[in-house]
Amino acid sequence: MRLRIIILLILLFVSACQGANNQGNASIQQLEKDEIKPNKKVILVMIDSMMGSLIDNSLEKGKIPALEFLIENGQYHKDLVAPFPSMSVVIESTLMTGEMPSKHHVPGLVWYKPDENRIVDYGSTFGKMVKLGMKQSLMDSLYHLNNSHLNPKVTTIHEALQQKKYSTGSVNFLIYRGQTMHDMTLPVLLDQWLNLNESLQTKGPDLLAFGSAVKPKVIENKELPDTFISNFGLNDEYSVKVVSEMIKKGEQPDFLTVFLPTFDKDAHNHSPHYRAGFERAENLFQEILNSYESWDKALEENIFIVFGDHSQDKMLDDELSMAIPLDEIYSEYSIAPLTDHIGHGEIVIANNHRMSYIYPMQEIELLPRLAEAAMVDRRIQFASWMDENWVYVISPDYNEGFRFRPGGQWVDRYNQTWEWEGNEKIVGIDTEVNQTTLKYTDYPDVLNQLISALNSNSHPAVVLTAKPGHTFHSEGAPLHVDGGEHGGLHKNDTLAAIVIAGTDKQLDNPRIVDLKEYILQFYR
Repeated sequence: MRLRIIILLILLFVSACQGANNQGNASIQQLEKDEIKPNKKVILVMIDSMMGSLIDNSLEKGKIPALEFLIENGQYHKDLVAPFPSMSVVIESTLMTGEMPSKHHVPGLVWYKPDENRIVDYGSTFGKMVKLGMKQSLMDSLYHLNNSHLNPKVTTIHEALQQKKYSTGSVNFLIYRGQTMHDMTLPVLLDQWLNLNESLQTKGPDLLAFGSAVKPKVIENKELPDTFISNFGLNDEYSVKVVSEMIKKGEQPDFLTVFLPTFDKDAHNHSPHYRAGFERAENLFQEILNSYESWDKALEENIFIVFGDHSQDKMLDDELSMAIPLDEIYSEYSIAPLTDHIGHGEIVIANNHRMSYIYPMQEIELLPRLAEAAMVDRRIQFASWMDENWVYVISPDYNEGFRFRPGGQWVDRYNQTWEWEGNEKIVGIDTEVNQTTLKYTDYPDVLNQLISALNSNSHPAVVLTAKPGHTFHSEGAPLHVDGGEHGGLHKNDTLAAIVIAGTDKQLDNPRIVDLKEYILQFYR
Protein backbone atom coordinates (compact mmCIF):
# COMPACT_ATOMS: atom_id res chain seq x y z
CA MET A 1 0.00 0.00 0.00
CA ARG A 2 1.27 3.48 -0.75
CA LEU A 3 1.42 4.53 2.90
CA ARG A 4 3.85 7.36 2.30
CA ILE A 5 1.39 9.10 -0.02
CA ILE A 6 -1.53 8.60 2.36
CA ILE A 7 0.18 10.00 5.41
CA LEU A 8 1.98 12.70 3.47
CA LEU A 9 -1.41 14.01 2.40
CA ILE A 10 -3.01 13.62 5.79
CA LEU A 11 -0.26 14.96 7.96
CA LEU A 12 0.73 17.77 5.64
CA PHE A 13 -2.55 19.36 6.64
CA VAL A 14 -2.81 18.28 10.24
CA SER A 15 0.78 18.55 11.38
CA ALA A 16 -0.07 21.81 13.13
CA CYS A 17 -2.81 20.09 15.16
CA GLN A 18 -2.07 19.51 18.82
CA GLY A 19 -5.15 17.49 19.75
CA ALA A 20 -4.77 18.39 23.41
CA ASN A 21 -7.39 18.41 26.14
CA ASN A 22 -9.00 15.11 25.26
CA GLN A 23 -9.12 11.76 26.99
CA GLY A 24 -7.03 10.25 24.21
CA ASN A 25 -4.01 12.20 25.43
CA ALA A 26 -4.44 11.10 29.02
CA SER A 27 -1.78 9.08 30.79
CA ILE A 28 -2.39 5.33 30.90
CA GLN A 29 -1.74 5.53 34.62
CA GLN A 30 -4.51 8.14 34.97
CA LEU A 31 -7.16 6.00 33.31
CA GLU A 32 -9.62 4.34 35.66
CA LYS A 33 -9.39 0.60 35.11
CA ASP A 34 -10.47 -2.44 37.05
CA GLU A 35 -7.87 -4.21 39.16
CA ILE A 36 -7.98 -7.30 36.92
CA LYS A 37 -4.99 -7.25 34.60
CA PRO A 38 -3.73 -9.75 32.03
CA ASN A 39 -0.99 -12.13 33.11
CA LYS A 40 1.07 -10.64 30.31
CA LYS A 41 0.67 -7.67 28.03
CA VAL A 42 0.59 -8.16 24.27
CA ILE A 43 2.71 -6.16 21.83
CA LEU A 44 1.61 -6.69 18.24
CA VAL A 45 4.25 -5.47 15.77
CA MET A 46 3.58 -5.37 12.03
CA ILE A 47 6.64 -5.15 9.77
CA ASP A 48 5.17 -4.37 6.37
CA SER A 49 5.90 -7.05 3.71
CA MET A 50 7.84 -9.38 6.05
CA MET A 51 7.91 -12.91 4.63
CA GLY A 52 9.58 -16.20 5.49
CA SER A 53 12.28 -16.18 2.82
CA LEU A 54 13.53 -12.83 4.13
CA ILE A 55 13.72 -14.10 7.69
CA ASP A 56 15.43 -17.34 6.67
CA ASN A 57 18.08 -15.61 4.57
CA SER A 58 18.85 -13.05 7.26
CA LEU A 59 18.86 -15.71 10.00
CA GLU A 60 21.45 -17.67 8.05
CA LYS A 61 23.67 -14.58 7.97
CA GLY A 62 23.08 -13.83 11.67
CA LYS A 63 21.71 -10.37 10.85
CA ILE A 64 18.43 -10.32 12.80
CA PRO A 65 19.25 -11.11 16.46
CA ALA A 66 15.95 -9.84 17.93
CA LEU A 67 13.78 -12.01 15.71
CA GLU A 68 16.22 -14.89 16.18
CA PHE A 69 15.80 -14.53 19.95
CA LEU A 70 12.01 -14.57 19.66
CA ILE A 71 12.04 -17.56 17.29
CA GLU A 72 14.30 -19.54 19.63
CA ASN A 73 11.89 -18.81 22.48
CA GLY A 74 8.63 -19.13 20.59
CA GLN A 75 7.02 -20.19 17.33
CA TYR A 76 7.65 -19.19 13.74
CA HIS A 77 5.24 -19.65 10.80
CA LYS A 78 5.98 -18.84 7.17
CA ASP A 79 2.40 -19.36 5.96
CA LEU A 80 0.33 -16.58 7.59
CA VAL A 81 -2.48 -16.08 5.06
CA ALA A 82 -3.62 -12.54 4.25
CA PRO A 83 -7.13 -11.66 3.06
CA PHE A 84 -7.77 -10.57 -0.51
CA PRO A 85 -7.07 -8.09 -2.02
CA SER A 86 -3.73 -8.16 -0.21
CA MET A 87 -3.62 -4.42 0.51
CA SER A 88 -2.75 -2.95 3.93
CA VAL A 89 -6.11 -1.26 4.60
CA VAL A 90 -7.96 -4.52 3.86
CA ILE A 91 -5.52 -6.61 5.89
CA GLU A 92 -5.50 -4.32 8.92
CA SER A 93 -9.31 -4.16 8.83
CA THR A 94 -9.43 -7.98 8.85
CA LEU A 95 -6.82 -8.19 11.61
CA MET A 96 -8.53 -5.71 13.91
CA THR A 97 -12.10 -6.99 13.39
CA GLY A 98 -11.47 -10.72 12.92
CA GLU A 99 -13.70 -10.56 9.86
CA MET A 100 -13.12 -10.92 6.13
CA PRO A 101 -13.83 -7.95 3.80
CA SER A 102 -17.40 -9.15 3.24
CA LYS A 103 -18.08 -8.30 6.89
CA HIS A 104 -15.79 -5.34 7.62
CA HIS A 105 -16.73 -3.53 4.35
CA VAL A 106 -13.30 -2.22 3.32
CA PRO A 107 -13.03 -3.80 -0.17
CA GLY A 108 -9.61 -2.51 -1.20
CA LEU A 109 -7.16 0.33 -1.41
CA VAL A 110 -9.30 1.50 -4.33
CA TRP A 111 -13.03 0.73 -4.70
CA TYR A 112 -16.31 2.08 -6.04
CA LYS A 113 -18.85 3.57 -3.63
CA PRO A 114 -22.22 3.45 -5.44
CA ASP A 115 -24.28 5.42 -2.90
CA GLU A 116 -21.99 8.41 -3.54
CA ASN A 117 -21.21 7.47 -7.16
CA ARG A 118 -17.47 7.87 -6.74
CA ILE A 119 -14.19 6.00 -6.46
CA VAL A 120 -12.59 5.74 -3.01
CA ASP A 121 -8.80 5.81 -3.12
CA TYR A 122 -6.88 5.83 0.17
CA GLY A 123 -3.59 6.71 -1.49
CA SER A 124 -2.44 4.77 -4.56
CA THR A 125 -0.73 7.73 -6.26
CA PHE A 126 -0.72 11.48 -5.67
CA GLY A 127 -1.83 12.30 -9.23
CA LYS A 128 -4.75 9.92 -9.04
CA MET A 129 -5.97 11.39 -5.78
CA VAL A 130 -5.80 14.89 -7.26
CA LYS A 131 -8.10 13.79 -10.08
CA LEU A 132 -10.50 12.15 -7.63
CA GLY A 133 -10.56 15.27 -5.44
CA MET A 134 -7.93 16.00 -2.81
CA LYS A 135 -10.52 17.14 -0.29
CA GLN A 136 -12.46 13.89 -0.52
CA SER A 137 -9.35 11.71 -0.60
CA LEU A 138 -8.02 13.46 2.50
CA MET A 139 -11.25 12.92 4.40
CA ASP A 140 -11.44 9.27 3.29
CA SER A 141 -7.98 8.55 4.67
CA LEU A 142 -8.09 10.86 7.68
CA TYR A 143 -11.61 10.21 8.90
CA HIS A 144 -13.90 7.89 6.93
CA LEU A 145 -11.65 4.82 6.89
CA ASN A 146 -11.92 4.29 10.66
CA ASN A 147 -15.14 6.13 11.45
CA SER A 148 -17.57 5.24 8.65
CA HIS A 149 -16.10 2.92 5.99
CA LEU A 150 -15.06 0.28 8.53
CA ASN A 151 -18.34 -1.44 9.36
CA PRO A 152 -19.64 -0.02 12.68
CA LYS A 153 -21.46 -3.32 13.33
CA VAL A 154 -18.22 -5.27 13.78
CA THR A 155 -16.04 -4.97 16.88
CA THR A 156 -12.32 -4.21 16.80
CA ILE A 157 -9.77 -5.64 19.22
CA HIS A 158 -9.47 -2.22 20.86
CA GLU A 159 -13.22 -1.97 21.37
CA ALA A 160 -13.49 -5.51 22.75
CA LEU A 161 -10.69 -4.98 25.26
CA GLN A 162 -11.83 -1.51 26.30
CA GLN A 163 -15.26 -2.97 27.04
CA LYS A 164 -13.50 -5.35 29.45
CA LYS A 165 -11.65 -2.39 31.05
CA TYR A 166 -8.24 -3.21 29.62
CA SER A 167 -6.09 -0.36 28.31
CA THR A 168 -5.13 -0.35 24.63
CA GLY A 169 -2.85 1.63 22.35
CA SER A 170 -1.92 2.06 18.72
CA VAL A 171 1.24 3.49 17.16
CA ASN A 172 0.91 4.34 13.46
CA PHE A 173 -1.57 1.58 12.59
CA LEU A 174 -3.97 2.73 9.87
CA ILE A 175 -6.88 0.87 11.48
CA TYR A 176 -7.13 1.86 15.13
CA ARG A 177 -10.84 2.31 15.94
CA GLY A 178 -11.67 2.17 19.62
CA GLN A 179 -14.02 3.78 22.12
CA THR A 180 -11.97 6.87 23.01
CA MET A 181 -12.47 10.13 21.10
CA HIS A 182 -9.33 11.90 19.92
CA ASP A 183 -9.41 15.49 18.68
CA MET A 184 -7.70 16.59 15.50
CA THR A 185 -7.99 20.36 15.63
CA LEU A 186 -7.35 21.47 12.07
CA PRO A 187 -5.79 24.78 11.05
CA VAL A 188 -8.37 27.46 10.23
CA LEU A 189 -7.73 27.44 6.49
CA LEU A 190 -8.08 23.67 6.28
CA ASP A 191 -11.17 23.75 8.47
CA GLN A 192 -12.77 26.25 6.09
CA TRP A 193 -11.66 24.25 3.04
CA LEU A 194 -13.25 21.07 4.42
CA ASN A 195 -16.37 22.96 5.51
CA LEU A 196 -16.15 21.59 9.04
CA ASN A 197 -18.22 23.29 11.70
CA GLU A 198 -16.39 21.69 14.60
CA SER A 199 -13.11 19.98 15.41
CA LEU A 200 -12.53 16.67 13.65
CA GLN A 201 -12.64 13.74 16.03
CA THR A 202 -11.62 10.15 15.48
CA LYS A 203 -12.38 7.06 17.54
CA GLY A 204 -9.33 5.27 18.82
CA PRO A 205 -7.80 3.29 21.68
CA ASP A 206 -6.88 4.84 25.03
CA LEU A 207 -3.48 5.82 23.69
CA LEU A 208 -3.23 6.82 20.03
CA ALA A 209 -0.05 7.91 18.26
CA PHE A 210 -0.66 8.66 14.59
CA GLY A 211 2.41 10.39 13.27
CA SER A 212 2.44 14.10 14.07
CA ALA A 213 -1.36 14.31 13.84
CA VAL A 214 -2.18 12.70 17.18
CA LYS A 215 0.50 12.65 19.87
CA PRO A 216 -0.04 11.02 23.27
CA LYS A 217 1.12 12.77 26.41
CA VAL A 218 3.98 10.30 26.88
CA ILE A 219 5.93 11.89 24.01
CA GLU A 220 5.21 15.53 24.76
CA ASN A 221 8.30 17.74 24.36
CA LYS A 222 10.28 14.87 22.82
CA GLU A 223 12.27 15.38 19.65
CA LEU A 224 11.07 12.75 17.21
CA PRO A 225 11.43 12.17 13.44
CA ASP A 226 8.07 13.67 12.47
CA THR A 227 8.92 16.34 9.91
CA PHE A 228 8.03 16.58 6.23
CA ILE A 229 11.28 14.81 5.33
CA SER A 230 10.43 11.86 7.61
CA ASN A 231 6.82 11.43 6.46
CA PHE A 232 5.48 13.38 9.45
CA GLY A 233 6.13 10.47 11.78
CA LEU A 234 4.94 7.54 9.71
CA ASN A 235 8.28 5.80 9.79
CA ASP A 236 9.97 3.01 11.70
CA GLU A 237 12.14 5.31 13.84
CA TYR A 238 9.14 7.26 15.10
CA SER A 239 7.18 4.09 15.90
CA VAL A 240 9.92 2.46 17.97
CA LYS A 241 10.85 5.67 19.80
CA VAL A 242 7.22 6.22 20.85
CA VAL A 243 6.95 2.64 22.11
CA SER A 244 10.29 2.89 23.91
CA GLU A 245 9.10 6.02 25.75
CA MET A 246 5.88 4.25 26.76
CA ILE A 247 7.78 1.33 28.23
CA LYS A 248 10.41 3.39 30.05
CA LYS A 249 7.82 5.72 31.58
CA GLY A 250 5.45 2.94 32.67
CA GLU A 251 2.84 4.02 30.13
CA GLN A 252 2.63 0.77 28.16
CA PRO A 253 -1.04 -0.27 27.72
CA ASP A 254 -2.28 -3.82 28.21
CA PHE A 255 -2.54 -4.26 24.43
CA LEU A 256 -0.44 -2.31 21.93
CA THR A 257 -0.25 -2.34 18.13
CA VAL A 258 2.89 -1.01 16.44
CA PHE A 259 3.41 -0.48 12.70
CA LEU A 260 6.84 -0.40 11.02
CA PRO A 261 5.97 0.69 7.46
CA THR A 262 9.29 1.54 5.83
CA PHE A 263 10.32 -1.81 4.35
CA ASP A 264 7.22 -1.91 2.14
CA LYS A 265 8.60 1.03 0.17
CA ASP A 266 12.02 -0.64 -0.05
CA ALA A 267 10.45 -3.83 -1.39
CA HIS A 268 8.44 -1.93 -4.02
CA ASN A 269 11.46 0.00 -5.23
CA HIS A 270 14.16 -2.67 -4.97
CA SER A 271 12.84 -6.20 -4.53
CA PRO A 272 10.73 -8.25 -2.10
CA HIS A 273 14.05 -9.90 -1.15
CA TYR A 274 15.87 -6.66 -0.34
CA ARG A 275 17.63 -7.85 2.82
CA ALA A 276 19.32 -4.54 3.65
CA GLY A 277 15.95 -2.82 4.06
CA PHE A 278 14.45 -5.66 6.07
CA GLU A 279 17.45 -5.95 8.37
CA ARG A 280 17.32 -2.20 8.98
CA ALA A 281 13.69 -2.56 10.11
CA GLU A 282 14.60 -5.47 12.38
CA ASN A 283 17.48 -3.47 13.85
CA LEU A 284 15.05 -0.71 14.81
CA PHE A 285 12.64 -3.27 16.29
CA GLN A 286 15.46 -4.22 18.69
CA GLU A 287 14.97 -0.84 20.40
CA ILE A 288 11.64 -2.07 21.72
CA LEU A 289 13.27 -5.09 23.38
CA ASN A 290 16.14 -2.91 24.60
CA SER A 291 13.64 -0.74 26.50
CA TYR A 292 13.39 -3.49 29.14
CA GLU A 293 16.04 -4.55 31.65
CA SER A 294 16.85 -7.45 29.36
CA TRP A 295 15.32 -9.35 26.46
CA ASP A 296 14.47 -12.16 28.86
CA LYS A 297 12.65 -9.63 31.06
CA ALA A 298 10.74 -8.42 28.00
CA LEU A 299 9.43 -11.96 27.46
CA GLU A 300 8.59 -12.38 31.13
CA GLU A 301 6.28 -9.37 30.95
CA ASN A 302 4.94 -9.58 27.40
CA ILE A 303 3.72 -11.71 24.56
CA PHE A 304 5.34 -10.50 21.35
CA ILE A 305 3.60 -11.09 18.03
CA VAL A 306 5.70 -9.87 15.11
CA PHE A 307 4.25 -10.41 11.65
CA GLY A 308 4.09 -9.25 8.06
CA ASP A 309 0.76 -8.10 6.65
CA HIS A 310 1.49 -9.62 3.23
CA SER A 311 4.39 -10.61 1.02
CA GLN A 312 5.31 -9.16 -2.37
CA ASP A 313 5.69 -10.68 -5.80
CA LYS A 314 8.80 -9.93 -7.87
CA MET A 315 7.89 -7.92 -10.98
CA LEU A 316 9.39 -8.47 -14.42
CA ASP A 317 12.18 -6.11 -15.48
CA ASP A 318 10.40 -4.92 -18.63
CA GLU A 319 7.38 -2.61 -18.31
CA LEU A 320 5.77 -3.70 -21.57
CA SER A 321 5.85 -7.33 -20.51
CA MET A 322 4.97 -6.65 -16.88
CA ALA A 323 1.97 -4.31 -17.15
CA ILE A 324 -1.50 -5.59 -18.12
CA PRO A 325 -3.30 -2.67 -19.84
CA LEU A 326 -6.88 -2.57 -18.59
CA ASP A 327 -7.76 0.32 -20.90
CA GLU A 328 -6.89 -1.82 -23.93
CA ILE A 329 -8.69 -4.91 -22.64
CA TYR A 330 -11.89 -2.89 -22.15
CA SER A 331 -11.47 -0.56 -25.12
CA GLU A 332 -14.95 -1.44 -26.44
CA TYR A 333 -16.49 -0.02 -23.26
CA SER A 334 -16.71 3.56 -22.05
CA ILE A 335 -14.53 3.69 -18.92
CA ALA A 336 -15.57 6.15 -16.22
CA PRO A 337 -12.98 8.95 -15.92
CA LEU A 338 -11.09 9.67 -12.72
CA THR A 339 -13.10 12.54 -11.26
CA ASP A 340 -14.59 13.36 -7.88
CA HIS A 341 -18.03 12.31 -9.16
CA ILE A 342 -18.63 9.69 -11.85
CA GLY A 343 -20.83 11.34 -14.45
CA HIS A 344 -20.69 8.82 -17.25
CA GLY A 345 -19.16 5.53 -18.32
CA GLU A 346 -20.23 1.93 -18.82
CA ILE A 347 -17.66 0.52 -16.41
CA VAL A 348 -15.59 1.65 -13.44
CA ILE A 349 -12.05 0.35 -12.90
CA ALA A 350 -10.72 0.11 -9.34
CA ASN A 351 -7.10 -0.95 -9.77
CA ASN A 352 -5.53 -2.59 -6.72
CA HIS A 353 -2.30 -3.32 -8.58
CA ARG A 354 -2.12 -7.14 -8.79
CA MET A 355 -5.90 -7.33 -8.64
CA SER A 356 -8.65 -5.13 -10.03
CA TYR A 357 -12.38 -4.66 -9.55
CA ILE A 358 -14.31 -4.03 -12.78
CA TYR A 359 -17.78 -2.60 -12.05
CA PRO A 360 -20.56 -2.40 -14.68
CA MET A 361 -22.34 0.90 -14.09
CA GLN A 362 -25.84 0.01 -15.30
CA GLU A 363 -26.14 -3.42 -16.88
CA ILE A 364 -25.34 -6.05 -14.25
CA GLU A 365 -25.74 -8.77 -16.88
CA LEU A 366 -22.43 -7.49 -18.31
CA LEU A 367 -20.50 -9.34 -15.58
CA PRO A 368 -19.83 -12.55 -17.59
CA ARG A 369 -18.95 -10.52 -20.69
CA LEU A 370 -16.51 -8.36 -18.73
CA ALA A 371 -14.87 -11.49 -17.37
CA GLU A 372 -14.65 -13.07 -20.83
CA ALA A 373 -13.15 -9.88 -22.28
CA ALA A 374 -10.18 -10.25 -19.92
CA MET A 375 -9.35 -13.69 -21.29
CA VAL A 376 -7.57 -12.12 -24.28
CA ASP A 377 -4.53 -11.48 -22.06
CA ARG A 378 -2.77 -14.63 -20.85
CA ARG A 379 -0.97 -12.65 -18.14
CA ILE A 380 -4.27 -12.67 -16.24
CA GLN A 381 -4.57 -15.62 -13.86
CA PHE A 382 -8.36 -15.67 -13.78
CA ALA A 383 -11.54 -13.61 -13.65
CA SER A 384 -14.34 -14.16 -11.14
CA TRP A 385 -17.87 -12.90 -10.54
CA MET A 386 -21.05 -13.87 -8.68
CA ASP A 387 -24.41 -14.92 -10.04
CA GLU A 388 -26.94 -15.44 -7.25
CA ASN A 389 -25.08 -17.59 -4.68
CA TRP A 390 -22.54 -19.13 -7.08
CA VAL A 391 -19.03 -17.76 -7.66
CA TYR A 392 -17.79 -18.29 -11.23
CA VAL A 393 -14.11 -18.44 -12.18
CA ILE A 394 -12.61 -18.58 -15.69
CA SER A 395 -9.00 -18.60 -16.88
CA PRO A 396 -7.26 -17.96 -20.22
CA ASP A 397 -5.36 -21.21 -19.60
CA TYR A 398 -8.41 -23.50 -19.54
CA ASN A 399 -11.42 -23.97 -21.79
CA GLU A 400 -13.64 -25.22 -18.97
CA GLY A 401 -14.76 -22.94 -16.14
CA PHE A 402 -15.23 -23.47 -12.41
CA ARG A 403 -17.89 -22.45 -9.94
CA PHE A 404 -18.37 -22.86 -6.19
CA ARG A 405 -20.48 -21.82 -3.21
CA PRO A 406 -20.38 -22.33 0.57
CA GLY A 407 -21.73 -25.56 2.04
CA GLY A 408 -21.49 -29.04 0.63
CA GLN A 409 -19.33 -32.07 1.30
CA TRP A 410 -15.88 -30.66 0.50
CA VAL A 411 -13.81 -29.50 3.51
CA ASP A 412 -10.62 -27.43 3.43
CA ARG A 413 -7.84 -27.09 6.02
CA TYR A 414 -9.73 -24.30 7.80
CA ASN A 415 -12.80 -26.53 8.25
CA GLN A 416 -14.74 -24.47 5.71
CA THR A 417 -17.18 -26.48 3.60
CA TRP A 418 -17.80 -26.01 -0.13
CA GLU A 419 -19.74 -27.24 -3.11
CA TRP A 420 -18.04 -26.94 -6.51
CA GLU A 421 -18.36 -27.91 -10.15
CA GLY A 422 -16.03 -27.75 -13.15
CA ASN A 423 -12.25 -27.58 -13.47
CA GLU A 424 -10.82 -27.13 -9.99
CA LYS A 425 -7.29 -26.73 -11.37
CA ILE A 426 -8.19 -23.13 -12.31
CA VAL A 427 -8.03 -22.14 -8.63
CA GLY A 428 -5.25 -24.54 -7.69
CA ILE A 429 -7.24 -27.17 -5.82
CA ASP A 430 -5.98 -30.73 -5.37
CA THR A 431 -8.35 -33.56 -4.50
CA GLU A 432 -7.91 -37.27 -3.92
CA VAL A 433 -10.16 -40.06 -5.17
CA ASN A 434 -12.85 -41.14 -2.70
CA GLN A 435 -12.04 -38.26 -0.34
CA THR A 436 -13.80 -34.98 0.33
CA THR A 437 -10.80 -32.91 1.42
CA LEU A 438 -9.68 -29.88 -0.57
CA LYS A 439 -5.99 -29.01 -0.67
CA TYR A 440 -4.89 -25.56 -1.79
CA THR A 441 -1.66 -25.09 -3.72
CA ASP A 442 -0.79 -21.66 -5.16
CA TYR A 443 -3.80 -19.90 -3.59
CA PRO A 444 -3.80 -20.70 0.17
CA ASP A 445 -7.43 -19.80 1.03
CA VAL A 446 -8.72 -19.09 -2.45
CA LEU A 447 -12.42 -19.94 -2.11
CA ASN A 448 -12.93 -17.95 1.07
CA GLN A 449 -10.78 -15.07 -0.21
CA LEU A 450 -12.63 -14.81 -3.53
CA ILE A 451 -16.18 -14.97 -2.22
CA SER A 452 -15.36 -12.51 0.55
CA ALA A 453 -13.86 -9.97 -1.88
CA LEU A 454 -16.86 -10.23 -4.20
CA ASN A 455 -19.27 -9.79 -1.28
CA SER A 456 -17.32 -6.85 0.17
CA ASN A 457 -18.71 -4.53 -2.48
CA SER A 458 -22.26 -3.21 -2.37
CA HIS A 459 -22.16 -3.05 -6.19
CA PRO A 460 -21.54 -6.19 -8.31
CA ALA A 461 -18.07 -6.48 -9.79
CA VAL A 462 -15.71 -8.74 -11.69
CA VAL A 463 -12.46 -9.56 -9.90
CA LEU A 464 -9.30 -9.91 -11.99
CA THR A 465 -6.04 -11.33 -10.65
CA ALA A 466 -2.62 -11.24 -12.31
CA LYS A 467 -0.12 -14.04 -12.77
CA PRO A 468 3.23 -13.79 -10.94
CA GLY A 469 5.54 -11.13 -12.34
CA HIS A 470 2.68 -8.97 -13.61
CA THR A 471 0.53 -6.08 -12.41
CA PHE A 472 -2.47 -4.20 -13.80
CA HIS A 473 -2.09 -0.80 -15.38
CA SER A 474 -4.74 1.87 -15.76
CA GLU A 475 -4.94 5.64 -15.45
CA GLY A 476 -2.92 6.83 -12.46
CA ALA A 477 -1.78 3.37 -11.30
CA PRO A 478 1.83 2.92 -10.13
CA LEU A 479 4.29 0.57 -11.85
CA HIS A 480 7.32 -0.91 -10.10
CA VAL A 481 9.40 -2.41 -12.90
CA ASP A 482 11.83 -5.03 -11.53
CA GLY A 483 10.61 -4.25 -8.02
CA GLY A 484 7.93 -5.74 -5.78
CA GLU A 485 4.14 -5.56 -5.84
CA HIS A 486 1.16 -7.07 -4.06
CA GLY A 487 -2.62 -6.95 -4.00
CA GLY A 488 -3.12 -10.31 -5.71
CA LEU A 489 -4.31 -13.73 -4.63
CA HIS A 490 -1.22 -15.82 -5.34
CA LYS A 491 0.84 -17.17 -2.45
CA ASN A 492 3.58 -14.73 -3.55
CA ASP A 493 1.21 -11.93 -2.40
CA THR A 494 -0.64 -13.53 0.48
CA LEU A 495 1.79 -15.67 2.51
CA ALA A 496 3.54 -13.62 5.19
CA ALA A 497 5.60 -14.62 8.22
CA ILE A 498 4.70 -14.46 11.90
CA VAL A 499 6.80 -14.92 15.04
CA ILE A 500 5.17 -15.37 18.46
CA ALA A 501 7.05 -15.52 21.77
CA GLY A 502 6.11 -15.30 25.43
CA THR A 503 3.32 -17.89 25.30
CA ASP A 504 2.91 -21.61 24.78
CA LYS A 505 -0.43 -21.19 23.03
CA GLN A 506 0.00 -22.33 19.44
CA LEU A 507 -1.42 -20.53 16.41
CA ASP A 508 -3.05 -23.31 14.39
CA ASN A 509 -3.64 -22.85 10.65
CA PRO A 510 -2.34 -19.27 10.73
CA ARG A 511 -4.50 -16.69 8.98
CA ILE A 512 -4.73 -12.97 9.68
CA VAL A 513 -8.51 -13.31 10.02
CA ASP A 514 -7.92 -15.63 13.00
CA LEU A 515 -5.46 -13.40 14.88
CA LYS A 516 -8.13 -11.41 16.72
CA GLU A 517 -9.52 -14.52 18.41
CA TYR A 518 -6.00 -15.71 19.17
CA ILE A 519 -5.12 -12.39 20.84
CA LEU A 520 -8.33 -12.04 22.85
CA GLN A 521 -7.75 -15.38 24.59
CA PHE A 522 -4.98 -13.72 26.61
CA TYR A 523 -7.51 -11.35 28.22
CA ARG A 524 -10.17 -13.70 29.53
